Order: sequence, then structure tokens, then C-alpha cells
Amino acid sequence: MPVPTIAWLGWHIGWWWGVTVDHPRGRPPRAREEITWPGDEGAVEWLRGLCARWSAVLDDLEGTDLDVEAPFPWPEGSGFTVLDTVAWVNAELMKNVAEIGQLRLLRAASGRE
Repeated sequence: MPVPTIAWLGWHIGWWWGVTVDHPRGRPPRAREEITWPGDEGAVEWLRGLCARWSAVLDDLEGTDLDVEAPFPWPEGSGFTVLDTVAWVNAELMKNVAEIGQLRLLRAASGRE
């Protein structure tokens, strides 16, 4: 398996976060092929936009029952809840950011940065 790049990890965050935002908004989730990397110049703005959309989803959840079954990213009948999805987003984001940080450290240690 090839080592992921920072760009690939950024795209990966954009893919799963964007699709996760689609579900509570009632939009059909987009296929991976529909999610394109905006390039180095647009990456920060793209990810900040996803963060803002996710924050709006969280605001909309205020006062709702978070213990209902969630449709994504879990298979139907799994028993995972909306609260599980919120926790999953946090864990996935932490994992991907840690991977980006590790790649940056490796690059700096190699003298290429």
C-alpha cells in the first residue's frame, strides 16, 4: 500500500466530511469520484467551508434526539446513533490531522522542508 500524501489525506477529509454533511441535509451522498481536490491553493478554504457546514449541522441538532439511528456512515440496522456519528467525525478528523502532522514531521526530518 502506498504512503498517503498530505494532499490525499486532505482530499480524504473533504470526501468523508462532505458526504457526512450531505446526509442530515437530506442530499444524496456524492460518490468519491465527484469529490475533487481543490489543489494546494484552495485546500484551506475548502476545508474551512466544510467545517462551517458541519458546525451548522451541529447547530441544527440542538434540541433533537441524538439517540435515533443514524444513516451514515453505518449500515442500516447497526444501532449506531446520530451521537455516534458526531463522535466518529471528531475521531476521524483527529486521526487524519495526526496523519498529516506525522507526514510533515517526516518531511522536515528528511531536510526537504
